[in-house]
Amino acid sequence: MRMNYSRIAWGLGLELIDFRIGGFDLLPDVLGYFLIMLGLSRMTPGHRCFQLARGAAGVLLVGSVLQLLGIQAGFSLTSNETPNIDVLALTGIIIAAELVMVFGICGGIRASALGKGKWALAKSARDGWYIIFVLGTVISLLLPFQLNRTTSEGIGVAFILTAVFFIANLWVIFLVRRAGRELPGRRSGGGPDGNLGGTIDITG
Repeated sequence: MRMNYSRIAWGLGLELIDFRIGGFDLLPDVLGYFLIMLGLSRMTPGHRCFQLARGAAGVLLVGSVLQLLGIQAGFSLTSNETPNIDVLALTGIIIAAELVMVFGICGGIRASALGKGKWALAKSARDGWYIIFVLGTVISLLLPFQLNRTTSEGIGVAFILTAVFFIANLWVIFLVRRAGRELPGRRSGGGPDGNLGGTIDITG
């Protein structure tokens, strides 16, 4: 189980960091989303949130493949670029898929933590989702204004939002790593208190 969380954390990190040399992306998002899907595919099937996150990661994987093929599937709010309506629509879909993926990951961790009595971890997962949701919603609301922006007005606000969103995503990565440390494998056949007489699945 810890290995699965590690894969998700690495995938989120690769997806978050955009490291380029000469315009070539050394850490393509497609690798990050693949690791996320791989980690989520081995999580407890009963957690629907993890299944939801895996589906969203699949959508994002397709989007990253399109970008590798040279199809613009997004843009940066901090650039002076004025996107067309098609790019704007694709960017909105990507942001929505990102929010769904993070919701699924945080929701799955919260459900697992509540099942194991890890109240602090469950609260952290809930708070993380709230922060990401608010920031993602604000960024989504800013997208239509990009159609009419020809200069750098508002770029300061967009930069601050992007920076805070980046930090919030880093926080989610640390949350996933923490879940890998604190959450044991799946228990089955336990006694009345859920802790006695059970077996632990330690396969990763």
